[in-house]
Amino acid sequence: MIISVLILAVIVIIYAIPAKQKNFFELYGKKDKASESLKRFQKRHVKFIEVNGVRWKYFSGGTGDKTILFLHGMGGAYDIWWQQVDFFEKKYRIITYTLPKEIDNLEDASNGILKILDNEKVGNFYLAGTSMGGYIAQYLLRKIPYRIDKIVLSNTFPPNHSMLKENKLKSKIVPLLPEILISNLGEKQLKEKLVPAAENSKLLAAFLPSLPFSKKQFINRYYIVIDYFKATPNDSVIKRIPKLIIESDNDPLVNKELREKLKNLYSGNTSIYTFHNKGHFPYINAADEYDSILQKFFEDKNDFSGK
Repeated sequence: MIISVLILAVIVIIYAIPAKQKNFFELYGKKDKASESLKRFQKRHVKFIEVNGVRWKYFSGGTGDKTILFLHGMGGAYDIWWQQVDFFEKKYRIITYTLPKEIDNLEDASNGILKILDNEKVGNFYLAGTSMGGYIAQYLLRKIPYRIDKIVLSNTFPPNHSMLKENKLKSKIVPLLPEILISNLGEKQLKEKLVPAAENSKLLAAFLPSLPFSKKQFINRYYIVIDYFKATPNDSVIKRIPKLIIESDNDPLVNKELREKLKNLYSGNTSIYTFHNKGHFPYINAADEYDSILQKFFEDKNDFSGK
């Protein structure tokens, strides 16, 4: 009886242990352009808005007539775009956000994002999403095409059923695991796949573990990436919107089949840029090149007017 109680107590304790958020500056240990700009950015004012009882955190800054809305990926937060904010905010207004852990579907995600835009009095805007953020961007493209002047779909995937099929067993097991174990499995993937694919970037290796993480967040964001919807790329309005697809030829999280399907889906009025050996996060570990690509795309005189 005592042994059973002790075992139960140990299990309860393990499940109660939260995943520890690591400190980027301690892990990175260098003072360079990237780390100094991150330090400045994280000290800047952020805003909060409540949408249907859920609290959203977001950043709004920069100057300019045009607004760029950046949408982070499954493990991201508002500050994952710090290098892009630093690059673009002198000419553009910038909005980034952290998707709340309570959000588990595309409709609630889009509603929160639109509330932020309304709160900031943004009309039409440029949209740039990566990974899960690129998937949400496609949902917004279908939902509010008249407000999107240009769209960037980076290291992402189209609506599909294959991700659900491939992760069916994992999706049943993960909710049963303690948060600390899920976090450890994520760190293992980081060391064995994500960082090596990014040419062993020390910046990436230090920044990703510093992002906020919880079991609820991880599971609910997974539900978002498998929340299927019917894309309408041939809609006359959507087809006229300038699009840029950014991919990496060695992306460990988005396979070649899904990358090809994305390009085939949005074949009209679309430019494609392929990174070589930069992995899933080129906006972090290849920021200068990434920013230059976006700059050229945004500055080309081919804006879509939804009027």
